[in-house]
Amino acid sequence: MGQRRHDETGVTTIQVAILFPVVLFWIMLIVQYGLWWHAKQVANAAAAEAVATARVPDGDARLGEDAARSYLAQAGNLANVTVSVTWKPTLVTAEVHGDAPRLVPGFNWSVTARSAAPVERFIPEPER
Repeated sequence: MGQRRHDETGVTTIQVAILFPVVLFWIMLIVQYGLWWHAKQVANAAAAEAVATARVPDGDARLGEDAARSYLAQAGNLANVTVSVTWKPTLVTAEVHGDAPRLVPGFNWSVTARSAAPVERFIPEPER
């Protein structure tokens, strides 16, 4: 029947030994991207939460920062987090910065999210 050529023995094993780490690395990169994307969404939501809390008529920057930190404590997925809320009489701005979980070493997987909105104010009926 079929005779095997001796010069090709073990070729498949060598190919698998070379390609398997490459395939595994690509799978790790796909999972890493998912972790980074989730961290970005968490940072965006925390910044929006900070602005929503600080923009009410009796809100301030400290309340916004506390709201963002509370949200981040529940959501997780970020390390080395910094939250900065700027409250001006007409505008509230929040910035959340943190590091996404790192599965693939050697890369910086940080995220930054910003959100801004005007401060709500009460206008009496006769002035509308």
